[in-house]
Amino acid sequence: MEKMRGFTLVELLVTLAVAAILLTVAVPSFRDFVKTNRLRSVANDFITAVNMARNAAISRGQNATLCASSNQSTCNSTDWADGWLVWVDANGNGTLDSEEQVVTQSSLGNGITLASTGGATSYVFLPDGSTSTADTLTLCDDRTGETGRAISISVTGRPSVADHTCS
Repeated sequence: MEKMRGFTLVELLVTLAVAAILLTVAVPSFRDFVKTNRLRSVANDFITAVNMARNAAISRGQNATLCASSNQSTCNSTDWADGWLVWVDANGNGTLDSEEQVVTQSSLGNGITLASTGGATSYVFLPDGSTSTADTLTLCDDRTGETGRAISISVTGRPSVADHTCS
């Protein structure tokens, strides 16, 4: 008589128990990994918007504005978490008019906050690439005490990013 091949019930139960333990450990770590990468992605998007505003001001020789926006078509928000847009102020009046070009726009997902430490809701980039408002914005999610991102904009208009402990 030939011996039957296969797994015993005990072997299958041990394998399932080991798999359950591994999943219990891995899922929370994976969730944190996804949230951390989402924060980095939003920080990169905001830095790209700063660079686009600065480059638009330099290349067009006109002021360009990066402002908080909840509807992605006007500078109507005081909360950066609503999103932002970049536009070129062709007529120099400091207001986004219908004939002026929106360079880029973006919005944040749920659970992420982006706040200016100086209370700024817009940054105007001059034709030489500088801005009169040096500021730092903090980017955090719903994990208290975890590392977020601090995005600094210097008076030269150049952005930089560093780790920031969220509260």
